[in-house]
Amino acid sequence: MARCLVLDLGAGSGRAMLATFENRRLRLDEIHRFDGYAVERDDGPHWCLSRLFDGVEESLRRCSAAVSSLDSIGVDSWGLDYALLDHAGGIVEEPCHYRHPRSQRGRDALPLAPEELYAISGAQDLPVNTICQLFDQSRHASGTLARSRNLLMMADIVNHHLTGRLRSELTLARTSGLVDARTEDWSAELCQRLGLPQRLLQPIIRPAEVYGRLRGEFADRLGPVPVISVAAHDTASAVAALDLADGGGFVICGSWSLIGLERRAPDLDDAVRAAGFGNEGGVDGRTFLIKSLNGLHLIQKLRAAWQQRDGRPVTFAGIADQVMEAARLDDTPAIDPSDPLFFNPPDIIEAIRRSCARNGTFPPYDLGGLALAVYNGLASEIGSAVRVIEQLTGRVLPSLTLCGGGAQDAILCDRIAACSAKAVRIGPIEASSWGNALVQLLGLGQIKSLEEGRALVERSVDIRNLV
Repeated sequence: MARCLVLDLGAGSGRAMLATFENRRLRLDEIHRFDGYAVERDDGPHWCLSRLFDGVEESLRRCSAAVSSLDSIGVDSWGLDYALLDHAGGIVEEPCHYRHPRSQRGRDALPLAPEELYAISGAQDLPVNTICQLFDQSRHASGTLARSRNLLMMADIVNHHLTGRLRSELTLARTSGLVDARTEDWSAELCQRLGLPQRLLQPIIRPAEVYGRLRGEFADRLGPVPVISVAAHDTASAVAALDLADGGGFVICGSWSLIGLERRAPDLDDAVRAAGFGNEGGVDGRTFLIKSLNGLHLIQKLRAAWQQRDGRPVTFAGIADQVMEAARLDDTPAIDPSDPLFFNPPDIIEAIRRSCARNGTFPPYDLGGLALAVYNGLASEIGSAVRVIEQLTGRVLPSLTLCGGGAQDAILCDRIAACSAKAVRIGPIEASSWGNALVQLLGLGQIKSLEEGRALVERSVDIRNLV
């Protein structure tokens, strides 16, 4: 038997899961869920690391109360964002959220053409990429960088908090746009050409390697438990958990909709970039062709905005009922999720109406119609992305596997199936947590391969086919 603590940190909330491997089955039990570390400041959204660390530390306390021993810990998180440490190891400043205005500002000012960047990193051309944020900071806050000694992505800063070690996990680092896709190491060329301080970047560590061991008061509670470097980008952890043996694609349904196809090597053909796709890193030398699309954070923002406007509570179940009612009408509204209106809209309701008007569809005014416009737009964009993948790869995808929390949303799943015209499998829901756990088992030697881990997940969770 092996017990692993999974720390799965999403941009919306974090969760701690106790993974138990016994009798050829893997079980995940949630022991803590927390949020509140995304905060709004006068200049835009930020991350409150003290709240994030508080949630992690409470997870360790609950874990020590639940089990007498623990074999390992693994941390995954969202990509793109970073924290800076000073020479004493302290946090230099509160990290910016990828939706902070500096992201687009940095992207607009980059002196290298998108095709030049892509030829080196193979990363999607997104304004939220670390390279854009860091370039803006080098132009407008160079003093902050001058007094900084280390840069760590979000899961890496948590690992440093737990172990004191300074490392950058590969799948997470690749979301930065600063890693050379061929060498899988930091690109000295990009840092030099953009004037970025490469001295801040840490040595690369790969999935299933040991990051370090718990230190200090954490070790006092649980012992010097090894912290294993999982696929620290939550997308890579999610893909690690999926059975993709038939060559099908995947859609991770969450705050973002991430659609992709697992490959054995990155595709640096500029046609991939021009189509809005890029390459990200996976486990065991895998990579995947991927496109990041707007996701269910739009429904979450709509719910909050409607509650504030209407003055009455709104549930997601209530939204679903109103969507089904709106779907019976002849007019079928749809947004364009790629419209810049939806990058970080101050008024999501007005943004939806304006996007519908631009598309020539009737702008809705009721909650059901507004939500239906979002669902229709999200599913339509995913369907279009499926067809682009098929054009880029020259083959037909036999299926789509939907995972992530949004895979519980029946309206979204039904519309994706209709717009993609594919056989759809649903699950696992908490895919990033399952992938985190199986990479820990790889690091512990409890399983021998990614394929064995995926078969373990298939035996351990309910996967259903959408009829």
